[in-house]
Amino acid sequence: MPIAPAVSVSLDLLRFALAVIVAIVHLTQRYFQNAWPDLTSVGIVAVGGFFVLSGYTIRSFSPSVAEFDARRFFIDRATRLLSVTLLALVATLALDTYSSTVAPAWYNHNWGAQADHPVLRIAANVLLLNQVWSLDVSPLSNSPFWSLCYEAGFYAIWGALLFCRRTGRTLLIPIAVALLYGPNVIVMLPFWLTGVLIHDRFVTPPSRRGAIVALLVSLMAALAIAASYKRMSPALNRGLDAIFLPIGCPHHVQATLIGGCLLFVCVLVALFAALALAGPRLHPGARLVAFARKLGDATFPLYLLHFPLLVAIGATRQGQPLSTAGKLIVLVVLIALAFAVVPLGHRLKNAMRALAKRDATTAPVRGVAGADDVIR
Repeated sequence: MPIAPAVSVSLDLLRFALAVIVAIVHLTQRYFQNAWPDLTSVGIVAVGGFFVLSGYTIRSFSPSVAEFDARRFFIDRATRLLSVTLLALVATLALDTYSSTVAPAWYNHNWGAQADHPVLRIAANVLLLNQVWSLDVSPLSNSPFWSLCYEAGFYAIWGALLFCRRTGRTLLIPIAVALLYGPNVIVMLPFWLTGVLIHDRFVTPPSRRGAIVALLVSLMAALAIAASYKRMSPALNRGLDAIFLPIGCPHHVQATLIGGCLLFVCVLVALFAALALAGPRLHPGARLVAFARKLGDATFPLYLLHFPLLVAIGATRQGQPLSTAGKLIVLVVLIALAFAVVPLGHRLKNAMRALAKRDATTAPVRGVAGADDVIR
């Protein structure tokens, strides 16, 4: 079922906003400045939003069980992730080499512990296995890569589940895939699946009364989560300890990430309820749809490229903190570079898909046109 233009625009704007939030949050870290408060926890909340939105997006263009093609699904997912991931890893190697050469003391003090065994680190991130079980393998300074292992795990489990339903195979296959990625991914999977459920609930617009109830309940729930988070956080951490300590596996999942997922579930429900209430009165023009699509396409490059660029800028300045004006200029530069990388990512993705599919005819993708991945 084709998605409404108003929904498509909303999702594109939302995911771009989340990526900008992550970039701003990293700009506030003490590596780069000391005037603004460190907002790292806000960035983790934004990543929780990406996870929920990812479930919605993948479900929006997943074919019916009878039409599911496992080979096509996994080729599309892998090429979408790798098209920007490979570019970002190459850029990270180049930028970190520059940073460690220009400001070795500053770089080694902050990221030296993440620079050992670079070949193994890059390999783990190319394979998107950098967070399985107890691993926490950052590709040099580029710490935002941690979330990609979760995304890859969600896609693999979802694809395995649809494959089993399509072929009648045992559900032990998706369970085995989940166990491969480990408890960190498994703990976050329900929030990703909540995005799937939100899609299925709103694929047919609710009645006006139902939309009003959903809007009010979701807004009240969001306020309750925001107000009670400080009291809720210790309980969440104790719950995570109870899950992970008995199996001897460190938990990389944080209470802040879970809180972000819960908050964003409310935000997404409120958004779709509001869109349902607006109904046919919303008619975004073709230019707005195209503009929002461009913003959405820049999300993944912005998310994956901004941090090593920040490190390189910091190294050029020998670790001197940025001023407020400097931070704003850097943010504009980061966004501009993300837009510049988009065409290269598209070309690489199309080349990999053509190679993998041996130039087979590609059927039209359903759902959010051009939004076949959420972190982009």
